[in-house]
Amino acid sequence: MAAVLASAKPEFFALALLVYATVTFAMSYRVRVVLASMGEKLSLAQIVPHNLAGLLASDFTPARIGYFFTAFSLASTYKIKLEKTFVAIFGPQLFDFLIKAVSAAALTVFIVQRTGTANILINVVVIAAALAAILFAGLLVFHPPALERFAFLEGLPFASRAFGFIRRMHQHSDRILAVKVEVVCLTIATWTLKGLEWLLISRALGISVSGDVLHDLAFMMVLQGALTIIQFIPGPTMAGAGASEAAFAIALLPFGVPFESSVTFGFLTRMVMIIVDAFSLPVIIDYLHGHTLDKTMEQLGRMEH
Repeated sequence: MAAVLASAKPEFFALALLVYATVTFAMSYRVRVVLASMGEKLSLAQIVPHNLAGLLASDFTPARIGYFFTAFSLASTYKIKLEKTFVAIFGPQLFDFLIKAVSAAALTVFIVQRTGTANILINVVVIAAALAAILFAGLLVFHPPALERFAFLEGLPFASRAFGFIRRMHQHSDRILAVKVEVVCLTIATWTLKGLEWLLISRALGISVSGDVLHDLAFMMVLQGALTIIQFIPGPTMAGAGASEAAFAIALLPFGVPFESSVTFGFLTRMVMIIVDAFSLPVIIDYLHGHTLDKTMEQLGRMEH
């Protein structure tokens, strides 16, 4: 990896940082659109630092669950109901996950074209399970009768809190559907920009799948959507660290990319996010000065009433 980094082109890495910064602004604007649909008028300048803080927290938490810090931080700072900020974060994420599942299917097609049909059944089952999980989560949030079908589980430990929380989200989840066109367009825009970011990182390391820029951009969009699913799998590492880098090596091997270049590629995609997200560190520190875990749990508990 040291040898690969020593020969990297820093100008492409710098451009990747700028593109990722643009991605964070687009994500923040998406949050702004959803909050505005629920009557909460915040400027982009107000939302960006808190969105970056959530992204930074997600860089160091299993399954990137730290991104929900954005919801807590916005609710606390601007006195917004927590269920509204959760809807603004969780609702659009479902569209993101849908793109990731479709990308995984497309990446499977790319790899099968190179290597044949070995183990394709396993890939199909995994992708189908991911799509089913995303659609199920979407039904629970956007279709209240679906939640009530599982009301018999409400007696389980902590289940009543979860049911109460989702029911409060139902009061606002229809607002996402009211702005679905804007949310979908912004989600596709961020996906395209992430593909461009990864293309720039690959160029920094001299990685090219086909030699054609547009084809490589499309491939990087698919690769980004597919491999970042791993970062959301619950596990004992920070945002899937290690597992996702290994996935880079496996996914790029059929395209002739050396192991050390693939792992370095995965490492740099993570570093780009951390470098930009780190500008929000003061927001996290400020929040932790005024909040404890007990107070945060109390805030969640009050949402049931």
